[in-house]
Amino acid sequence: MDEDSAALIIQLQIKDSQLLFERCEGKGKGREGELSDWHLAISLYQKDLERDASIVADRMMTRSIARACQSDGNFLTTVLSQEQTATSDREIACRLGDVHDQDHTPPWTITSVEMDEELLAKLSALYVESPAGDFSFEAASLSNHGEAESSGWAATRPTATYRRCTACQEHVRFFDTARVPCDHEYCRDCLQDLFRASMSDDSLFPPRCCRQLITTSGVRIFLTTDLIKQYEQRKVELETPDRTYCSNPLCSSFIHPKDITNEQASCPDCGAITCTVCKAPGHGGDCPADTALQQVLQTADENGWQRCYSCRRLVELDIGCNHITCRCGAQFCYICAERWKTCVCPQWNEERLLRRANQVVARRPVGGGPLEVRARVAAAAEHLRDRHHCEHESWDYVRGEHRCEECYHTLPSYIFECRQCHIQACNRCTKNRL
Repeated sequence: MDEDSAALIIQLQIKDSQLLFERCEGKGKGREGELSDWHLAISLYQKDLERDASIVADRMMTRSIARACQSDGNFLTTVLSQEQTATSDREIACRLGDVHDQDHTPPWTITSVEMDEELLAKLSALYVESPAGDFSFEAASLSNHGEAESSGWAATRPTATYRRCTACQEHVRFFDTARVPCDHEYCRDCLQDLFRASMSDDSLFPPRCCRQLITTSGVRIFLTTDLIKQYEQRKVELETPDRTYCSNPLCSSFIHPKDITNEQASCPDCGAITCTVCKAPGHGGDCPADTALQQVLQTADENGWQRCYSCRRLVELDIGCNHITCRCGAQFCYICAERWKTCVCPQWNEERLLRRANQVVARRPVGGGPLEVRARVAAAAEHLRDRHHCEHESWDYVRGEHRCEECYHTLPSYIFECRQCHIQACNRCTKNRL
């Protein structure tokens, strides 16, 4: 059914409901001035019909705008570009002639993200055409003016295909999946879950897949307005190194760098002053010794822990090489804490390397005596030495219950193991964290 016919049918139903309401007026034994259940039911039915009429009218307007943008888009872009050039020339002329432009208005700008054919097809399916299975009206074979639909417009009409989400592995309709820069696809729910997780876990920020960033501009239509607003606010906090939070335990809000002067941070929420050095309440003069912090640092020194130069977190290395990637993204040497590749420290500790090699060999026990086990451990250690610069490009699927070595979550059924460095990680960590 085309939308013109649907609109006509709804209007006729509205008129019939009005006549029915008028015929029943005054009937019944209800109190004067009160609607009976019958009248109330008809009234609600009329409101539903009026809502449906509004939906059809909005859809018709949307299709009309979409066709206009498709047919006249290049012309409108050219005209807008000419207006921008003329506005710029006028401003230059006014400045050169020292003339105040009283009629100055901010020029229009083209800020739309470039959209590929796939994204346009998804937008068409969501807001212009009628996705299969939705409560909506099928696309008309004729345009609103009674003319045959152009082949160009018909070619953009999406087919009801399904795609598999990289995260949950579920099959969802193609217009409910977002393609990220690495060409993996996420369903709407999993993509929103990834952005929410990135706001609470530094190791997932910024959102990425296969080490390629996922920007809000590229997936905006799949995120809610509130989520985008929360993410943009949180983004400022997560991108700030050595962050300062309000020392008032009842507040603990993040303090923006613009509110920090001379190592004194003023909380805009409660007004408390916090020292950016010791993170304690503000004080005059030099920062006094923080006894608790010094005790923690002493413990770290006794155990050989290291401190990130960026976020100042403490890091303990149990197994692996001395190349540390902090949760905040900073990379440094575990021995001297300098930025990675700026020192001459050895890249691994032999004791930790052998511990890791034993762990890898123990995953797949085979028969043999102690000599064969030592040979396998030595081979695994040599393999780790040769391939410690791992990009985690290929993974093996390993069945059984395992623990992710990145997020430490236990998976009951499977894990992924890197073919090069043998790290075991869950699906999320392989795509969004490593």
